Amino acid sequence: MKKITFLLLFISAACLSNCKKDSKELGPDPDTGAAFTPIQFLRSFDVPGSENITFDSVTKNYQISLPESYVSNSAEVKMSLNKNVVLIDSLGKASADSIINYNFKGNQPLSFTLRDKEDKFAGTFTVYFEIAGAPKVELLTKTITVNTNGFKTPLKFVSGIGTIPARPGQSAPIIKATNPKTGFTAQTTYYQNQDNIVLESVDKLVGPEPVTLEVLFADKEPIKFDGVTFTRGEPISRIPDSKFVYATRDSVFISGGYFLPSTKYTVRFTNDYVKTPVTAALKYVSATNLNLEKFPANIPDGSYLLTFHEGEKQIGKGAIYVSNVATTKGIESIWKGDLTLALTRNVEALTFKKGDTFYVKPSPVEYGASNSNFDVAKLPTLRLRSGATSVDLKPALAVVNWATAGVSYPVGRYVVPANLAAGQYEVYAVFPDKTVSKPYWAKLRVN
Repeated sequence: MKKITFLLLFISAACLSNCKKDSKELGPDPDTGAAFTPIQFLRSFDVPGSENITFDSVTKNYQISLPESYVSNSAEVKMSLNKNVVLIDSLGKASADSIINYNFKGNQPLSFTLRDKEDKFAGTFTVYFEIAGAPKVELLTKTITVNTNGFKTPLKFVSGIGTIPARPGQSAPIIKATNPKTGFTAQTTYYQNQDNIVLESVDKLVGPEPVTLEVLFADKEPIKFDGVTFTRGEPISRIPDSKFVYATRDSVFISGGYFLPSTKYTVRFTNDYVKTPVTAALKYVSATNLNLEKFPANIPDGSYLLTFHEGEKQIGKGAIYVSNVATTKGIESIWKGDLTLALTRNVEALTFKKGDTFYVKPSPVEYGASNSNFDVAKLPTLRLRSGATSVDLKPALAVVNWATAGVSYPVGRYVVPANLAAGQYEVYAVFPDKTVSKPYWAKLRVN
């Protein structure tokens, strides 16, 4: 038999029932609703180094109990398959192997599928690993820098950690922070190998006062670290991409943070056509929200880059189109690279080479279903203008599939002509109804 490390198929989420059998004596039953018939799958099931193995014939869960002295982060699951049974790999293909080496520490439980060679029946099984004794966790730093994106996990899970969860129905570990002086507490669930931790109202923990950080494992004594301090990291700010055209009577909501009520926040409106940036005040709403309640007076319609500032320090960017006409047509975003960058609005200058392919997201956007057929004739022609030179670029159709929202929409794919002279070009969208947009906020530099 060969040893092989398998990518997992999926997790069977179930609670451990009272109907249990020793898995070293009995194999699992098939997913047919028929009576338990172990001979159909396994002759034996073993994990070297384990103290005990139990199998729940109702939920098809294996529970592996490892001794406190077990120091490896992985385990070897050894199965002796019946001659008509195969193990299914992560690609859904049958494998002759019957040994799985699994790195269980801090990872989700192992899931695998067994199937008879004639594909008449199959069973999917989940293996939970638990180590006896107390987990060992190290604190990497006592000074934790935070913003509203949370903070980098300061914990190192050293040993004594099984799968998460270690048993069916068991809750995941909790990360808890408490200010002993004020009594304020925030906590969150820790998931498998989590890189970033987010605590609600984390700004209330920031300051010179020491904080107690705890790791709470189910059925274990809490692990406590005293004398931890939280410091405010560099704030960030952004505007939502769900709205692009703003009338001057609208409010612009900025999220991020975390922000301070005693600090001055401003926004600057710029583009490659404004000689002097226009500045407006931002109102502090909360630690995570600012609001532009009043646009600068007499601001012209057009495409703008917005830069957000805390005092004189820039803390973020955004791009919008200012117009009091709801049916305004324009260019929402221009970018080069991955098509999925359409989901975020580009806020960087445009520098392309001759022959480069790039994308343009028009406004308004034509949304459709994932299987919609879009018409390239509805996309705008792109006009590049520099002095007396004017070049029109015809679009090719590219479709962005926004799977999480269940929608798709078309964008234009364009190519910088190989014979285009180097220089800076104003960028306009010419729509099929002959409407010509205002220029995009950034000129396109061709090298």
